[in-house]
Amino acid sequence: MKTPLGIRGRRLLWAPLRLQAKTQVWGWKRAVKRTPETQPRLLARILADAAETDFGRDHGLRRVRTIEELRKAMPIAGYERAEPYVQRVARGEIEALFPPGTHIHMFAMTSGTTGTPKRIPVTDTVLKDYRGGWHVWGVHALDDHFDAFGAKILRIASRMDEQVTPSGIPAGAMSGLMCQAQKPIVRRMYVTPPEAAYADDTPTKYYLACRLGLMHRRVMPVTANPSTLLGLAGAMDARKEALLRDLSDGALSPDLALDGENRRCIEARLRPMPRRARDLEAAMKAAGHLYPKDAWELPLIGTWKGGTLSLYLREMPRYWGDAPIRDIGLIASEGRFSVPLQTEGSAGVLEATSTFYEFVPEEAIDNADPAALLAHEVEVGGRYFLIPTTAGGLFRYNIGDLVRVTGRMGHAPVIEFLNKGQHVANLTGEKITEFQVTTAVNESVARLGLDVRNYCLCPTWADVPHYSLLVEECDAPADRAEELARAVDSGLRELNMEYKTKRTSGRLAPVCVKTIAAGAWRAYDRRTIEEHSGRVEQYKHKFLVNEVDFERRFTILASCGGEGDSTCSSPLREQRPAPLRRREV
Repeated sequence: MKTPLGIRGRRLLWAPLRLQAKTQVWGWKRAVKRTPETQPRLLARILADAAETDFGRDHGLRRVRTIEELRKAMPIAGYERAEPYVQRVARGEIEALFPPGTHIHMFAMTSGTTGTPKRIPVTDTVLKDYRGGWHVWGVHALDDHFDAFGAKILRIASRMDEQVTPSGIPAGAMSGLMCQAQKPIVRRMYVTPPEAAYADDTPTKYYLACRLGLMHRRVMPVTANPSTLLGLAGAMDARKEALLRDLSDGALSPDLALDGENRRCIEARLRPMPRRARDLEAAMKAAGHLYPKDAWELPLIGTWKGGTLSLYLREMPRYWGDAPIRDIGLIASEGRFSVPLQTEGSAGVLEATSTFYEFVPEEAIDNADPAALLAHEVEVGGRYFLIPTTAGGLFRYNIGDLVRVTGRMGHAPVIEFLNKGQHVANLTGEKITEFQVTTAVNESVARLGLDVRNYCLCPTWADVPHYSLLVEECDAPADRAEELARAVDSGLRELNMEYKTKRTSGRLAPVCVKTIAAGAWRAYDRRTIEEHSGRVEQYKHKFLVNEVDFERRFTILASCGGEGDSTCSSPLREQRPAPLRRREV
C-alpha cells in the first residue's frame, strides 16, 4: 500500500528529529543488552543518593554498595516500609527520603493494600526516566507503523492535583503531570490539551476526547486501559447528535462538568467544521451508529494487552475496527518496567536503565526470606514476581506483579505481565486485595446482622464486568441478598480508590451476590485439598480469587445485583461444578 504524500512530507520534515530520537534509542538498547553491567551501576547511584537520607541512615545504607550488601541490610517488603518516610516528604521533610535540594513534582497516587492510597514521589529523575521509556516506545512504534506518523495522539488524562499535601505538593495522576510537563511542540501532537484533565467526571472526559478528536481524521489512541477505549466508543455513539452539532458550530456542549477557565481554554481551540460534520453524519447514517472506526483513520492503537485486560480485546474490532494494537508496556505509578518493541503479543524488554530489579520465583514468594535472582539470571519460560528498587525511594519493593520471561534481548529478559499476586484481583485496573474484601464483607455483615461464615469474591466477565460474592443460601436469605450486595459494593468503593473510579465511570458493574447450596464451601475446600494433595492444617480458605468466572465451579441458586440489575433472580441457571482449572486475572 502506498503511503499518502502528506504523510511522507511530514516524515521528511521530522527526519532530523527522528535521527536524533533513534540515536538516543540506540544508546538505550545498548545499555539494556548489557544488563549485567548496567544494573549494578544504576544500583550504586540509587544507593549513593539514599546514603545520607534519614531512610538511608535508619537502614545502614552508608555501608551498602552492592546487591549482596543490600540484601543483608533489608529484606523484601511492601509499601509499608517506605510509607512513614513518604509521609514526612509530604510534610516538606525532603531529606527523609531524598538528598537535599531534590525537587518533588508530585505524588502519583494508587490504591493501597489497606484502602489508604499509596503516594509515590515523582522527582526529576523519575520524570526523566518515565519520559525516556515512552520515547523508546514511540520511536519503535512509529518505525513499525509508518502510516501512524503525523496522526494526532488521543489520550485521556486525570488531574495531577486531586489532593494537595500539607507542604503544598500536588498528589494525583501521573498522566496529568505528563500533560502539564509537555513541551509546546510535543503538545501540538495531542488531541486534548492539559485543561481536559480537569473535567470533573468521566462522561465529560469522554465527551471532550470525542469532540476534540472529531476535528481530526487520523488519530492514534494511546491509553493504559482498553476498557477506557470501549467506554469512549460507547460515549461517542450515545452522544453522536450533540457531538456533530458542536463540531459543525464550533461549540462545546453546555452541560459539561468543566469549570469556566478550563472551558474557555478548550473553546479557544475550536472552530466551525460543517463539512467534517456532514461527512461524519453520512457515515453515521450508512453504519447506523457512530463508532471510532466510522469517524477516524486508526493506524495504530496503544494500550495494555496482558493479564485480564486481554479479555477486552475481543470487543475492540466492533468499535475500533481492525487497527493494529500494540501493548504500551508494564507501567505503574512506581515506574515503567518494560518497553514492548513489537506489536505482536504483550511482552516487552525489561527497562533496565531506570529501575534495579530482582526476580523471585513464583513458588517462593511466600517464603520468609525468598531468594531472588538478578535480571540476567532468570530463565526463559520462568514465572517471577518483580522486586524493583527505584530512584523514587522504594527499595526491594514487592509490587506484587507476576511476570513470565518470554525471551531475551542481549542479557535483558523480555517479560509479559500475567497478573497481580495471588491475593489480588484485577479486572480493569482496580487491583482489589483480599484484605479489602474481608474488611468490606465483614463490616457489611456485622452492620446488617447477618451470619455469613464462608464466602469468596471472584471476577465475572460480562458486557460490563463485575465481581460476584459467592455465599451459601443459608447465610444470605433472598430478602437480604440485595442489601448485602449494595453494602459490599459500597465498602469496596470506600477502601479502593481505583474500584470507586471504575464503578463511577461504568467500567465495572456493582457487586452481585450469588448463592450456592448449603455445605458447598466445605465440599469445595475438601475437593481442593484432595486435588492438590495438601494437608487440612495447611489449607487456607480464599476469600478472594483472581480466576475469571470462578463461579462456574458451583451451581448458582440465585443472583442479586451485578450488571445494572438490582433485583434477585432464582434460579439463575444450572451449572455443573468444573474441574479445578485456573484462568487467572
